[in-house]
Amino acid sequence: MAVKLDKWLTAQKRHRLSDKHTQMARELDLNPDKLGKIDNHEQEPWKAPLPQFIEDLYFKRFKIEEPLIVKSIKQLIAEEKIKKEQQKKAKEQKRKAKLQEDDFTTDDKVTENSVEQINHTKKVRYNDIKLIAKVQLEAGDTPETILQKEAHIFDEAFDLYEKENVALSELGFMLKQIYPQYKPRRYGCKTLGEIYEKLDQYEVIQAEEKGACNIVRKKRSFLE
Repeated sequence: MAVKLDKWLTAQKRHRLSDKHTQMARELDLNPDKLGKIDNHEQEPWKAPLPQFIEDLYFKRFKIEEPLIVKSIKQLIAEEKIKKEQQKKAKEQKRKAKLQEDDFTTDDKVTENSVEQINHTKKVRYNDIKLIAKVQLEAGDTPETILQKEAHIFDEAFDLYEKENVALSELGFMLKQIYPQYKPRRYGCKTLGEIYEKLDQYEVIQAEEKGACNIVRKKRSFLE
């Protein structure tokens, strides 16, 4: 788009066209590189001047004498630049949001960094890390009822850290250790954060820094 606008800017200067005639020519899908074949009325007197030719053709096709709104090529180029900058900014914001989102799906794997993070966390009751018995479910259970029956598993993962704020990456690691059956979709969720948001006593705090992990903490009403 920008290349074509640049060509029209060059053609406008070369053939001394007004902003109105340039826009009309663009709407007529004329080729800016071939306007010279039309703009030669001095050599071929039977031809109308280029602006007049454009006006006649425009009226013949659209049944109006001129566009209702006229924008210069420079204005269109500026608008195109602003649009691209907005798209770039939106894309960057989306990328940052994706980095902050912790998706613990079935394909999740514990990375070396998460293992290292657990190993350097002082407040973890390592001696208490034990597998939790599989909860007996019934045929009519829904994701919501399953979460109600297995809510204690998420409580256990949180309590094992013995601290107020626990990163979602830490909780995901711990859940894999104590309850291998854990999968977000089991509870009708896409992420671990969604699960803790469904549990009444917890709140998920969104990380502000780039690359930082969201954290989970208990609501004040449950600490009193």
